[in-house]
Amino acid sequence: MKTCPNCNELNGENLTKCWRCNASLGPINTYNKICRKCNRIYDSKTLLCEDCGEPLSVYSKEVSYISSSNNNDIWQYVVSALVPLLGIILGCIYIAKDRAQLGKSIIITSIVFSVIITIFILVLYGVFLNRML
Repeated sequence: MKTCPNCNELNGENLTKCWRCNASLGPINTYNKICRKCNRIYDSKTLLCEDCGEPLSVYSKEVSYISSSNNNDIWQYVVSALVPLLGIILGCIYIAKDRAQLGKSIIITSIVFSVIITIFILVLYGVFLNRML
């Protein structure tokens, strides 16, 4: 918060003039913000990413902002392969959260593994029936 030099009223950081007496508060801090999910850069007044709705962080050229979300999504593919119904549910949740590409690929993985598991069970059942006869 900035304090007005004229009336000592507290004002927001992004204001250049006092809301009460209209006195000058000095220049606004010039810095940028970045979305850690999309790596898109915004001006200092923006609070949320326009693309994904994530809160923004202060941007510094010295810091690396490479998103690591792709490495964290591997477990979801493993779950969708082992338990296809759960994978379909996860995929629907991600589609609803505007991560459609991840959601679609998890659903496709679940369906493919469902078909593979079904074929495998049918083959084993056929082999079992042939041995019984």
